Amino acid sequence: MIGNTRGPVVAAVDGSPASDRALDWAADEARCRGLDLRLVHASGPPTHRPAPDGFGPRVVEEARRRVSERAPDLPVEAVSLTGDREPVLSRESRSARALVLGARHMSATGEMSPGATTLALTASSSCPVVVVPETGPAPRTGRVLVGVDGSESARSAAEWAFAEAEARGADLLVVSASGGVPREDLGAPEGDAPVSEGFELPGDDALVAAAVAESHRLLSESIAGERELRPDVRVEEIVEVGEAAEVLRSLAEGCDLTVVGSRGRGGLVGTLLGSVSRSVLSHSPRPVAVVRAERR
Repeated sequence: MIGNTRGPVVAAVDGSPASDRALDWAADEARCRGLDLRLVHASGPPTHRPAPDGFGPRVVEEARRRVSERAPDLPVEAVSLTGDREPVLSRESRSARALVLGARHMSATGEMSPGATTLALTASSSCPVVVVPETGPAPRTGRVLVGVDGSESARSAAEWAFAEAEARGADLLVVSASGGVPREDLGAPEGDAPVSEGFELPGDDALVAAAVAESHRLLSESIAGERELRPDVRVEEIVEVGEAAEVLRSLAEGCDLTVVGSRGRGGLVGTLLGSVSRSVLSHSPRPVAVVRAERR
């Protein structure tokens, strides 16, 4: 879902380093878009192990002070609400432009650890969910990345990514992965290096060229409407041979934000995201926005 275009940017806060990084990103996003910022702490119901008295209000006030130092003129509302984090934030998303969450990195692997609640929110949220890693801020690149594959969720992701690039004055990289052949199915590589690690081009160059040309055509068609609506956005169309998650992960480090689609279907937490979206979310060193397809 694209979210309420004039709604606030909602940041979930809990006082952790990951939450602080997400809060900084949310403040910058709200300022960039000319929106209000809403800070939300979910304290959990009374049946849960109680937090120290006044913990929630202290968390949101500390978050408010952090925002005031970063963006003094930004309108901020801060609330501490009782309830489980997922339903509280899911309700908040109904009137939000975006819901921003922090995620810690797993020390052993360097991957992001979004957690079950974050994964569930990517399926239940009524607006895009932006997951920000707790690592320190990286230099801005002026690029936004979005992956497209012709699906409804990818079209929604592209729509949101175009608006994000326009608001930031950023270049937009629109990427599609054209199917390659796994290297293990082809034996040892010969000649030039593969286009994407783990994949080799089939031997028939004419077939490869035709497949890539068709992917370019489909990519261009899928974003033609958005390019017409937002002609000032500088767009680079990229088709790479390889597995989609690998292609997106390889490009994410050079972009300020990666935008991916989500099916937004029910089921176990582990299946709420498609494999590509979940892989990008877990491995990207930069913030990732997950956008669900509009309900028809």
